[in-house]
Amino acid sequence: MAIVKMKRLRLLALRSDREELLRALQSLGCVEIREPAIDLSDPAWEGLGKPDHAGLEKAREQSLELNAALDTLRRYAPAKDGLFSPRPQVTETELFDDGAYAAGLDAARQVTEAEQALAAKTAERSKLLTQKASLAPWSCLDVALDEEGTAAVPVHFCSAPGKTDFAALEAAVAQSAEAAQLIRAGSDRELQYFLLICHHSALSACYEAMRPFGVSRVTLRGWTGTAAENIALLDNRIAALEREEAECKVALAALGEKRDALRRCVDRAAQEIGREENRARLIDTDAAFVLDGWFPAENAGDVEKLLGGFQCAWEAADPAKDEYPQVPIKLKNNPVTGPFSVITEMYSMPAYDSVDPNPLMAPFFITFFGFMMNDIGYGLLMVLGTAFFLMKARPKGGMRDMMSMFFMCGVSSIFWGCMTGSLFGDFLPKLFELTGASVPGYHDAAGAFVWFWKPAFTPINDIILVMVGAMAMGVIQVFTGMAVSMVEKFRHGNALDAVTQEIAWYSILIGAALVIGGPMIPGAPAVLGTVGMVILILGVVLLPVGSVIRAKSPIGAVTWIWDAYQGISGYFSDILSYLRLMALMMAGSIIASVFNTLGSVFGLVPFIIVAIVGNALNLVLNLLGCYVHTMRLQCLEFFGRFYQDGGKPFRPLAVQTKYVDIKEEI
Repeated sequence: MAIVKMKRLRLLALRSDREELLRALQSLGCVEIREPAIDLSDPAWEGLGKPDHAGLEKAREQSLELNAALDTLRRYAPAKDGLFSPRPQVTETELFDDGAYAAGLDAARQVTEAEQALAAKTAERSKLLTQKASLAPWSCLDVALDEEGTAAVPVHFCSAPGKTDFAALEAAVAQSAEAAQLIRAGSDRELQYFLLICHHSALSACYEAMRPFGVSRVTLRGWTGTAAENIALLDNRIAALEREEAECKVALAALGEKRDALRRCVDRAAQEIGREENRARLIDTDAAFVLDGWFPAENAGDVEKLLGGFQCAWEAADPAKDEYPQVPIKLKNNPVTGPFSVITEMYSMPAYDSVDPNPLMAPFFITFFGFMMNDIGYGLLMVLGTAFFLMKARPKGGMRDMMSMFFMCGVSSIFWGCMTGSLFGDFLPKLFELTGASVPGYHDAAGAFVWFWKPAFTPINDIILVMVGAMAMGVIQVFTGMAVSMVEKFRHGNALDAVTQEIAWYSILIGAALVIGGPMIPGAPAVLGTVGMVILILGVVLLPVGSVIRAKSPIGAVTWIWDAYQGISGYFSDILSYLRLMALMMAGSIIASVFNTLGSVFGLVPFIIVAIVGNALNLVLNLLGCYVHTMRLQCLEFFGRFYQDGGKPFRPLAVQTKYVDIKEEI
């Protein structure tokens, strides 16, 4: 339960062994490769260079092709995978089988070609439909579309805006030329269509008369025969294309059997990309290459055994203090604290040689979440839901950690629900009241059933107790953060800061609590207040002394007043922040009670329906609220006391898959 100690790896090996060595390191999965801090433009490093990126570009192209094929199959051959379907298990040998990879790439090309053929037919059909729509207004005329009339009497195809008064248009043309006629065709949403037939001598006059109406000539090039004849031909071709599209879709659906092979190849391509990206971080010569990286000290034996199989020179050394900012961070935790790494990584990884926050945060996170949820029913749903998901879906990475974390928070919710007697709020008392059932258990002063045993407290009736308990948990967490900070300062040789800051504030806060609260405790000895005053004075003395020593000047005797003000207001506001524990606990209990009471007004069946819907909504709101506010308390009030962030996550070259799980070789 700590930050794993790392070692710096420097390696010089033959270039001919590069690919094999990288694949072996990827299989080992514990070495992170980083670019050496070498300026290749420096003449001193003449002869060194970077590997080419051809392999990386090829791997990325193959990955894009494979993923595109999978996307196509999702549309035309949807997978029947269940939400909790486990991933297939393969060995590394099967994953890296070149023959299977080549077959997968060939299957991807088949899917791509089938999709392109379908897209071409769809595009052609869309084009024909557009052409059909353009011919539809002329379908009522028994006139060939290539009809131009004669030299003496030309025929023009024309259009006018849809809102044009066609009678007025005809009148204007008739007034301008007697030897002219308009033959109305069809219309669409925007235009009206018609033929203009007139003597060639009157053509200019007709167009001049039609200009105010927005008339324009329609060009129908490339068509022969009437519009109706062409539409019939288009309908036949469109129907044929629809049949061909259906055949293409059937062919694509048949390719759905290639899905598993494609998924495995996608994972294989991801390994190629990862290895090529790491290869790009190496430094090459014509005959050798240089590797610079990090690995956990606990894996030193595995690394030594692997590198012993290659002709290479290498060294592993502990990082120097000035290298700490570059050391990657790996956290080593047990099954209880490990899942909380998902929160640590969202916040920021701790600095190397500092404190792993997970073991410190886990008990507080679990307790706070359960305290706010405080319901046996909600907790059981969380436990059963997450356990089922973990067993069936076998999630990896952050999803696995998140589900494990909610499982533990569900257990905590059950515990606090037992303390408050809450199961979907007051569902049971309301149910027994409606059914008239008499069950053994705890009843209140009025004789109404409350729970099967006497609750330790209830959020609604014991507000002061809940408030004090929330603030007490806040004090415990704040004091824990101060203790961690104090230990770290002593460990790093900052004893002065530890004594004049954390110990001083311990003295002030504890002393003030004894002085103020001591007389309120029944039967408390009078000397308790005196002891508290002594402790308080000690803290008040230590604060200015520390300020003077750190400032190396008497001015520190003045600045400590500002430091004291900030400290007092900071501690006070931080502890008050923990009242959100009380607020969320009460909010969840009240909302559940409101839904249960609302349903009980209308009888048993409406009560059950309203209770199920209302409690489901309350559970979702509580999950979000409890998670967010618990996160806030950890990241602001707790981490702010001791946490040193800025670490870089450990990202080793490893086999990382999405669609399959890797099993041990038999």
